[in-house]
Amino acid sequence: MPDDFAEEELDLDVGNALGASEPASVQVLTLYIPDKDREGNELGTQRQWVLQAAGLLAPMGRGVTIMPPVEGGWYDEADDRTVWEHPVLVYTYIIPEPFLERLGELREFLHRMGRETNQGEVVCEFDGQFYRITSFDPSEEA
Repeated sequence: MPDDFAEEELDLDVGNALGASEPASVQVLTLYIPDKDREGNELGTQRQWVLQAAGLLAPMGRGVTIMPPVEGGWYDEADDRTVWEHPVLVYTYIIPEPFLERLGELREFLHRMGRETNQGEVVCEFDGQFYRITSFDPSEEA
């Protein structure tokens, strides 16, 4: 194998070669659905939130993927400890127009989940950027 093999770039329209009907979706939106609250208590409602997230994301990318629970932790500065949990990642490769149409619904969902599950922080990833929400919009019923 030549030394410059890693520097070679393949000039190929993969979408065309595969017969794709549309351009590739390149921006991924991932929501992290917690299984514990800010005190480290089990929620018991994670599946409900996962299904709501999936229902919201599916139209944004014409499909959605739900990963099995992963192991993760968040650092609680007040108690100087890591709280271990098993979040579920829900993601889609967005299509710009439906994503933009539902951006308000996404905000409402993330803030409602933060309030109703007593989170210190709700996070999501979009296009390689990690967003932390620590102050939640008040409930519309309030």
